Amino acid sequence: MPESTLIESAAKAGARFDSVIGQCATALRHLADYELEPDINQRMRDLGERKESLSPEEHAELEALVTFGEKRAIEKLEAQAALKNLGETLPELLR
Repeated sequence: MPESTLIESAAKAGARFDSVIGQCATALRHLADYELEPDINQRMRDLGERKESLSPEEHAELEALVTFGEKRAIEKLEAQAALKNLGETLPELLR
């Protein structure tokens, strides 16, 4: 969408646009502040320390937990970058 069209749409939306962007910022903050649950972290650590002697089921569980943790870490970094960009673009929004 061309920038002028986006600006016109935002201007027409007025307060609703502000509200929607505020909701987006809140959602990004939740992602940016996300931490794995302590029991998940502990389980991953326990399985990781025994990775040489895991049953096939435990090995699959460890792989799934690691994949889950990696995806959440990427989402967290993306959200932090988006919030930084949003704050630089619309600083009044993140006050």
